[in-house]
Amino acid sequence: MFRSIFRPYGPVWNFFNAITDVLLLSLLWCLCSLPLVTLGASTTALYDAAVHGIRYREPGLYRRFFQTFRREWKTATAVTLLWGLVLLFGVYVLALLDEAAAQSTAAGVMAGGYRVLMGIPLTAACWSCMLLSRFTYQFRSLTANALRFLPVHLPSSLVIGVFTWLVCWYCSSYPIALTFAPAVTAIVWSLAAEPVFKKYGGGLEEKTE
Repeated sequence: MFRSIFRPYGPVWNFFNAITDVLLLSLLWCLCSLPLVTLGASTTALYDAAVHGIRYREPGLYRRFFQTFRREWKTATAVTLLWGLVLLFGVYVLALLDEAAAQSTAAGVMAGGYRVLMGIPLTAACWSCMLLSRFTYQFRSLTANALRFLPVHLPSSLVIGVFTWLVCWYCSSYPIALTFAPAVTAIVWSLAAEPVFKKYGGGLEEKTE
């Protein structure tokens, strides 16, 4: 019994292998995101590698990460610039509202509502990276489809947006979480996104059968 549990590619082996992949993919994402403008490309590559390599246990996940990064970096950089500027402006406005909230209850209410609104560009950016990892898009059609997915697949969008917001908040408070949070986030995204992709003929089950 114990021999079967601890054998190569057995349950224990697969568990520790998955933990190693989570840590190494998260490290790769952090390193490739350092220039900031490559954040979209590294997130697209992370999602592709995490879903194929960790969730579906396909071989070559690190090779897949770099292949996807190189293939999609141009379109993903445009995604980063668009949604990055939108979110930076949102953070600036939110800082002003938080400052005003110290003297005004109305400003505090507005700040709370504005935090919810900021979930729209955040979730659209997430959808953009996931869509780009699975389908071929030009920047304009990618952005249009990411925005369309927000209301059309609202439950999935809520899971993706809320979880990403919580991860961003947690990592800003505890930066050590960056050692594992990026890959974990990609896997959680996949739980919401993969059933949606399957509806459009992009499910991995169809590709691996």
